Order: sequence, then C-alpha cells, then structure tokens
Amino acid sequence: MTFQLLKFASPPPDFNALSKFPLHHQPLWDVTLLLREPISSFLRDISSKSRRLIVVHDFFMSYSVQDVSPLLNAESYIFNCISVFTLYCSSCLFSGMSVQLGEELLKKLPSLEGAMPDEVKNFIALQSPYMAFRTGDIHNTSKVIEGEFLDLLAQVESKQQWAIGPILPIKLNHISNRNNICLEWLNKQPPRSVLYISFGTSTTFSDREVMELAMGLEQSKQKFIWVLREANRVDIFTGESRKRVFPEGFEERVKGVRLLVREWAPQPEIVAHSSTGGFMSHCGWNSCIESITMEVPITA
Repeated sequence: MTFQLLKFASPPPDFNALSKFPLHHQPLWDVTLLLREPISSFLRDISSKSRRLIVVHDFFMSYSVQDVSPLLNAESYIFNCISVFTLYCSSCLFSGMSVQLGEELLKKLPSLEGAMPDEVKNFIALQSPYMAFRTGDIHNTSKVIEGEFLDLLAQVESKQQWAIGPILPIKLNHISNRNNICLEWLNKQPPRSVLYISFGTSTTFSDREVMELAMGLEQSKQKFIWVLREANRVDIFTGESRKRVFPEGFEERVKGVRLLVREWAPQPEIVAHSSTGGFMSHCGWNSCIESITMEVPITA
C-alpha cells in the first residue's frame, strides 16, 4: 500500500513567536475542512454496498465526517488520543459544569488560561457541534488506569465510552540497533543508567530555557539522550530546522558521554531499552502510556 503525500502552501515556522503552539500547522487543519465532500461521497458509496458501516475518526475531523449521520446503516466513533482525565476535566470546564474530583486533586489542576491560542480554540469550536452525531468514544487507555474517569466522562457525555488501550506496537524490534544511533549508543550503557529527554513535537522552548536545562543536565553528571525536535523550530514541509544555541563548549563536553539528537528518534524503542532508567517529558498521553507500560519512571 502506498500513499501520495501532498504538499500544502504554509508559512515557515516563526522562531520568535510569542505563542508556544506551532501555528504554521494551521493550513493543514484548514485543508481538512475541504475533505467533507469527498468523504461524504465515499461514505455514501461504501454504505450502499455494506450491511453495516463503522467510521472511526479523530475529533478534529468531526466537521469533515458529519455526513455519516443520515446513513441508516452507519455509526461514527471518535478516537481520542489524550487521557480520559484530561478530556473529562476539559469537557466540564468548557461547558461550565463542576468537576467531580477529590478536593486534593482539584487543587493540583492547572489553569487552562493560555493553554492554547485563539486559532486552536476557534477550530475546536467549529468541530464541536458535529460531535453530537457520534455513537460513542474510543480511548487509548484502560479501566485499570482510568476507570474512575471513564465513568465520570460517561455521565458528562451520555455516549458509549470504550477503553481499548494501551495501544502500543506488539513488537519493538523492527528497527535495527545497528542502523540507529540512539539504540547503538544505548547498547553500550549500563542498565537503567540513561535519562531519555523528549518534549514532543508540539512543544517549543525559548533559548534561555534550553540553556538552563543544558546547564542543569551537565551539572547533574547524568547520562542522557536529549531529542531536540521542536514545533516552531522545525518546518514540517521542508525539514528545515534551526540549530539551538547551547552554553559555550557544551556539545564538546558531553560528546560521547551523552547524546544530542536533532532528528526523529524511535521513542518506544528507547523507552523500552534496558539502559533507559528515566524519562523527562512534556507528559503527552502517548509518552505517559509508554512510560507506564514499560515501567520507566516519568517526570514532567
């Protein structure tokens, strides 16, 4: 199976943007709104040939798949790639409902103020009305991990809630250790001795934050793999990236003892490696799931 990759006109990343969110991704979101008609045509065609049609889609595709609702033999389910806890709290806060959590846990909830720019809020608002047509939600979690919050979300949403996670590759050895610099380096390290550092693809740090983190890591004497791919530092269409500025001599001093990676890195394989003893992360849900299932401590 092959896929034709399409290129879209997009502004380059703004390295000095005040917003931490990668707004140069916005054109991709806008393009998804144009998919309604071709998706509708496809659904009508396949519905006429099928006894039952199940459509599973991302929340951000709710507008584009809205025409599934008139099809009598069709159902749609949203696949959520964030934690049920986050989804429940966000649903309550955005709808003005009270969050039914213990007092101590409520005190630890961070404010959503400034969590996302207006462009993202507007896109979410556009999708929200079309969520009403869905039959239920599918989550990358389990009742063992989030059973309490699944029950609470079901009360808020009044939809079927299905926990089918954790969703992870069955095998992690499809990448040869000999062909990947991260895994080659890990093979030479003692068990549980390396801290893996990665903050996802939609997180951006200021130069000052990177400098301070670099100084702290060096002073800790801790072995680490630090993946530096960031949202507004990398142009997803051209692959162009901006090289970070570290403390003077930092890269030379850590060379061989620690590993800096500016390209894609096989995160599941790194976290699962016997030499990895900890994970410093932005704590996106996929990273949390990998940390939990592979029994590697994670810190935010």
